[in-house]
Parts: sequence; structure tokens; C-alpha cells
Amino acid sequence: MDRTRINTLFINHRRELADYVGRQLNDRDLAADFVQETFIRFMEHGDTLPAESCRAFLYSTVRHLVIDHVRALRRRKTDAVPTEDLVHIVDDRPCAEDVMAARERIRQIAALLDDLPQLTRRIFVLNRVTGLSYRVVAARLHVSESTVQKHLATVLRHLLLHLPC
Repeated sequence: MDRTRINTLFINHRRELADYVGRQLNDRDLAADFVQETFIRFMEHGDTLPAESCRAFLYSTVRHLVIDHVRALRRRKTDAVPTEDLVHIVDDRPCAEDVMAARERIRQIAALLDDLPQLTRRIFVLNRVTGLSYRVVAARLHVSESTVQKHLATVLRHLLLHLPC
């Protein structure tokens, strides 16, 4: 790392880079931080550049820092909502009773699936739980699509006959 070169670049370009950032963001403190970060990146990545490319590297780096900063601000930006409006937000989470009922239903289905042959259970899980298509299930299990359909019909018939309403 050539300290003389970096010191010269810093002395020659620090102010113009800070002015550039200051005009973009209207924040002198942030401009100073971005200039410092720009020179840190130059020392890490640009120190081997030819002299005629250094200024372009500095401007490109500081411009990207500004762009990233503006994007981050936009992502964090939210609109203020009056407190009284928050009362009208509906909680869409299921109530405790619904959660318990759903868990009980899953236990019942799992118990009924245990009554079925392994291939039938695997086909049901791959299609209905994992969401794979008949074709993908068939290929994965090395069976035909019609076999997948027949096994699913068996499972569904079994569940309909044995699940309480």
C-alpha cells in the first residue's frame, strides 16, 4: 500500500467527494463518513489501479454508497398511523380453540394414515402435504401416474369413512 499516493488522493479529492455526497444527501456528517469509507475501500481494492483510474474509482464507490444508503432509507420508510386507527386492525391469527382443534384433526389424520400401506402414505404425503404433482410423485417413486391417482383415491376414501365430521 502506497501511503503517499493515498494521502495525495485524499488531500486532492476529499473535499469534492464530500461536497458531492453533501449535495446528494444534504448531510455533512454522513458525507464525511462516506468519504472515509470510500478511501478504506480504495485501500482494500483500488490501490493497484493506474493513476488515471483512481478518481473514477473514488467517485464510483462513493456514488454506490449513496445509492445503497437511499435504498436502505426507502426500505425502512413507513407512514405514521394514528393510534386510534390501530384499534381497527383485525388479528387474523386463529384463536387457541381453533389451533387445538386443528392439532387434534392432524393427530386423527396421522393415526388413520398409519393404517394404510407405506406406499399409499408416501404418495399422500408427497402430493397433499409437500404439494408435488402426480407426475413428480410418480417419477420419484418409480410408479405410474395412474398408480398415484389410485393410491390417493384409496387414502381419501379411507379418511372420509373414518374421520369424524
